[in-house]
Amino acid sequence: GKEEHKMGLHGSSTTPILLQEAKVPAENLLGEIGKGHKVALNTLNFGRFKLGAMCTGGCKAAIGEAAKYAKQRKQFGQSIATFGAIKHKLGEMTARTYAIESLMYRTGGLIDATLTATPHDPDDGAAVAKAVEEFVVEASIAKVIGSEVLDFVLDENVQIHGGNGYVKDYTAERFYRDARVNRIFEGTNEINRMLIPGMLIRPALKGELPLVAAGKKLQDEVLSPSLPSPGIEDGAVLEEETKAVAIFKKVALMVLGTAMQTFGAKLTDEQEVLSYLADIITDAYAADSAVLRARDAVASRNAQAALHEDAARAFVNDAAQRIEASAKSALAAMSEGDTLRTLLAALRRLLKVTPVNTIELRRRL
Repeated sequence: GKEEHKMGLHGSSTTPILLQEAKVPAENLLGEIGKGHKVALNTLNFGRFKLGAMCTGGCKAAIGEAAKYAKQRKQFGQSIATFGAIKHKLGEMTARTYAIESLMYRTGGLIDATLTATPHDPDDGAAVAKAVEEFVVEASIAKVIGSEVLDFVLDENVQIHGGNGYVKDYTAERFYRDARVNRIFEGTNEINRMLIPGMLIRPALKGELPLVAAGKKLQDEVLSPSLPSPGIEDGAVLEEETKAVAIFKKVALMVLGTAMQTFGAKLTDEQEVLSYLADIITDAYAADSAVLRARDAVASRNAQAALHEDAARAFVNDAAQRIEASAKSALAAMSEGDTLRTLLAALRRLLKVTPVNTIELRRRL
């Protein structure tokens, strides 16, 4: 019964270990003496990336269970899977999972490519550590969005199971409890939300990342009589979504630039603004990854390409609404009166994304 003291993960024997006066052989030293934090922190980065992958697998398993249950559960003489409200849930669970899975494969591919480009001994962990270090922002994004999408999916899985989702006869309630700790593991999602923009601001302030110059260029663009076209050919696959993703990146840059101008080095103390920024960056990266994957599915004539497109379109549509809300909240926290009105007008000019019929998309998914 030792495990019952935890909300979930009852199969894992979490227990404190005390090491007092423990002697460690010299050959067991990792890294350099006094620099242990580097090893520990980079292990966290790798752990965050893997946690995102684990959450993706959990989402897929739960969608399978939810769909199976919805198909066999009868109400009013028909299976509940035929009802729009249930289709909406399954479609949304699928679209969000598609986005995080795309983001995971993309980030894994980037880490692999970095490793391949660096000649190293396969047993050399330092090369892997160095490659992972380059993707700390992506690892934090994977952890935050992975654990939050999983919680959304498992919550909806309980709901689709109705009363059966609340009792121990079905796995839905265990999944729900077990997953809750993922938003706490490997650095809480709040801490990771501080890291996402923080890791970009630090090199920008040192002049190692040309964020300030890019922000200035965007400012001039938004104030010019006509906005430049995003340079995407007409009639391209997911043309509107590709344009939308380019806009999301500009919104992230606009809000980040405004925050750096407003707070300077004190921005690290503005946790609420950093959180809004993290959400904008995260949605932009996930949307971008989903669109790239769907375009690839069409180009490679994947048999399910049409569903890839549906998932990407549904995710981009909703990401646009979330990004708009986060950007408005962040801008309102940094300015008021005429300045705020000018910033909001610039945001409106930039964020021109026409909503699509996501009901249709979710029903197909």
